[in-house]
Amino acid sequence: MNGRPGIIGAVLSAACFLSVFCSVSYGEVSAEEVKKIENAMPTKAVAQPAKARKMLVFNLCNGFKHSSIPYWDKVLEIMARKTGAFSIVVSSDMSVFEAAKLKEFDAVCFNNTTKLEFAEPLRKSLMDFVKGGKGIVGIHAATDNFYDWKEAAMMMGGQFSGHPWGGGGTWAIKVDEPDHPLTASFKGKGFKLKDEIYRTKAPFYSRARQLVLMSLDMSDEATGGVKGLTPDDADTGISWIKTYEKGRVFYCSLGHDHAVTWTPAILEHYLAGIQFALGDLDVDTKPRPVISSGKGTKMDELMEQVKTYDWGQSREALTKISDMAREAHGSPAELARIEAAMVAVLESDAKRAGKQFICRQLSIIGTEKSVPALGKMLTDDETADMARYALERIPGSAVDDALRAALSKTSGKTRVGIINSLGQRRDERAVGSLGSLVSSSDAMVADAAAAALGRIANSQATAALAKAKDSATGRVRMTVLDAYLKCADRLLSEGRKTQAIAIYNELTKKEMPESIRTAAGAGKLSAMRPGR
Repeated sequence: MNGRPGIIGAVLSAACFLSVFCSVSYGEVSAEEVKKIENAMPTKAVAQPAKARKMLVFNLCNGFKHSSIPYWDKVLEIMARKTGAFSIVVSSDMSVFEAAKLKEFDAVCFNNTTKLEFAEPLRKSLMDFVKGGKGIVGIHAATDNFYDWKEAAMMMGGQFSGHPWGGGGTWAIKVDEPDHPLTASFKGKGFKLKDEIYRTKAPFYSRARQLVLMSLDMSDEATGGVKGLTPDDADTGISWIKTYEKGRVFYCSLGHDHAVTWTPAILEHYLAGIQFALGDLDVDTKPRPVISSGKGTKMDELMEQVKTYDWGQSREALTKISDMAREAHGSPAELARIEAAMVAVLESDAKRAGKQFICRQLSIIGTEKSVPALGKMLTDDETADMARYALERIPGSAVDDALRAALSKTSGKTRVGIINSLGQRRDERAVGSLGSLVSSSDAMVADAAAAALGRIANSQATAALAKAKDSATGRVRMTVLDAYLKCADRLLSEGRKTQAIAIYNELTKKEMPESIRTAAGAGKLSAMRPGR
């Protein structure tokens, strides 16, 4: 917790610490933004450097170029100057990884680099650098690299495979290691942040090989409820550290949004991580084991707390259960035990709030083993929507069977929701029931059934809509016609041009609504274009 050591001050007063081998321009950071970064920056090093430290900041992009790159270059420039913890050299020239040039650095920072390709002898020089006792720092897109070099991706601890949590959203982040020196700036509390979060996946990302400091809080409704989640997303790391033979690696996913670069707690987190990578901050790097689950364990106690949980109460137990599911990533047996415990909560007299939380968890880790319990909830107006949320994301025909079975046992908005789920899953076996419901006296049900047929869009659904288009009226008729148009579009995309044109011709007749005629005309022109 000391200030700038004398040797560093002398070095900085004698010469400019920043040199550029070959910089890349992505736009300038405004004077106002520089001031924000200056004001947010820590003024002291976390630990006193053992000697003058020098870090290579590399910012080459062969793929997507983040607009935040110059911001992080500026952050590191200001951090070096204000704290005296290190000096930097910024480069985008791959030759800097030649062994003779690389040896002058104590760490390499990959600043949002993308699609980097290393060939020999640069591969060897970088690996010798790390394994020999030097450091690696990764900012945000640093995991979007090494696609043809598995060893480097394993060393980094993760590899980009998408970002369901886009830059326009605000996401909940949980501090996994609240007592660790690298997370001290967060004071043991999770937080929400507007940023883009990268998905992490096995085998590169593994809690067995790295100490995860922060991760997404999937118990949060917005964070755990984004579209396109997979079971792997139950554990999405945000920052981590690891040793790699004699070397040290620090990575943090935060850094897409410009405002992150003037967020004090995050800058302090980066400073601590950088000093760890440089070799001046000796901290625990031991990976944490998966928390065990089963009868009589801590998980069992937490599940009992979920049963009595209500909205507005502390979410501590929910967060811990979400942690367990995340930490069981890669262990099918562990996930199966957790799923069974969650199903038991659904089958108990747990409050609605607790059941809703469990349904969100099952939407990520659930299998067909959860379907019977979720299926029973479909006929209860109070629990149907939360059950459907989970079921829509669970693969397997058992889900479709449960949804179809609930159709005849429900009515009104609950039935409409089930119809929507059948359409979303494109259940072809539901077409017969949906075709009958298009003529329902309940306009909401009829409208939903027609829209679902349009999403399924197989030959049976097309026939059902062709029959309904002449008898439907009002709003339902418009939905039927729009769905019928979608069937034509589907036929065309599958190369069945003749059948598609036949439907387009029907829908361009003068008695059709103008919007339908226009869309059908455009579809017909597309179908008749040479080469289709």
